[in-house]
Amino acid sequence: MAVEHKGAKLVAVRDLPTIVEAAVKAAGVRTEGMESLVTRWELAGIVVKDFSEGQKFSTAIARQVSEHGIEASPAVLQIDDHILAGFFERGALPQFRNI
Repeated sequence: MAVEHKGAKLVAVRDLPTIVEAAVKAAGVRTEGMESLVTRWELAGIVVKDFSEGQKFSTAIARQVSEHGIEASPAVLQIDDHILAGFFERGALPQFRNI
């Protein structure tokens, strides 16, 4: 049965965990063995065209940033056709929440 939807609606941040949990249950996804859900992260970096190029860039930039006193972990993330390369500050690594 198709449900008519007239567009996106805004939700309060405080309601997001409840909404995500309901969506997971509605999708019929089994969560046994899944420990958590990433809820927030910030990757400092650039968009690259090649994954291996991104790995080289992220390693080099994380090393350079670390030499200036900022603890950094290199990261390369591919979403569809977009490849993002850069670093996460170790103090601001992705936060995980159990669902």
